[in-house]
Amino acid sequence: MIELQNIHKIYPNGSHALKGVSLTINKGEFLAIIGLSGSGKSTLLRCINRLHQPTSGRIFFNGRDVTDISGAELRNYRRQIGMIFQHFNLIKRRTALDNVLAGHLGSMPIWQSLTGRFSEEIRREALHNLEIVGVADKANQRADALSGGQQQRVAIARSLMQKPEILLADEPVASLDPATSHSVMQYLEHINKKLNSTVVCNLHFLSLVRQYATRAIALRDGEKVFDGSPADITDSWFRTIYGEDAREVEIR
Repeated sequence: MIELQNIHKIYPNGSHALKGVSLTINKGEFLAIIGLSGSGKSTLLRCINRLHQPTSGRIFFNGRDVTDISGAELRNYRRQIGMIFQHFNLIKRRTALDNVLAGHLGSMPIWQSLTGRFSEEIRREALHNLEIVGVADKANQRADALSGGQQQRVAIARSLMQKPEILLADEPVASLDPATSHSVMQYLEHINKKLNSTVVCNLHFLSLVRQYATRAIALRDGEKVFDGSPADITDSWFRTIYGEDAREVEIR
């Protein structure tokens, strides 16, 4: 579904964030990306959806080279990719429903999106997506009145408005407590298994990776150092990925 070929990303300050990363993401899998902070995880996601332009290398989506597309082609490509962020990126003063409806704006003609008017069909779809993630009863509450876990679920519902073929989640539970983390991960698992969206998720906690992911890759200093089953991440691999002094912390 997604193929990355020898991706390098060098920022203007000289930081070499990705160093020749090659990767194939298969349709229908739940792929976890792990590694220390600064290892290149977020940069990798942003290269996939072209928020960042790779310095070199190629990106293919369903067999088509999307490395250098721009304008309407790039907008159409991004509509097929949902994005969930660590800090939710909601409009705090708008209701949960309004935030979810915003996920449909990219699929509307510009003149219609400027009015912010949505059909009853689209509003029903937004309410249904809130129901999928268990917060339909919060539809008319302001985003800033919701808990962190509820806000992240609204963000997931917003991404579902795009009907994404692939869903990218950048540390979606990093700001949440352990119990809420599992709740959010369960909804991502539901989207993967029941709605047939491919999920690519940056995570810190191996316990979550082992429970929810079907495959894991690890980055260290911008290079891919592991690609395989989460069950194969032994203590030895853990030290290779995180360093000799690292200790695993579990979310139960």
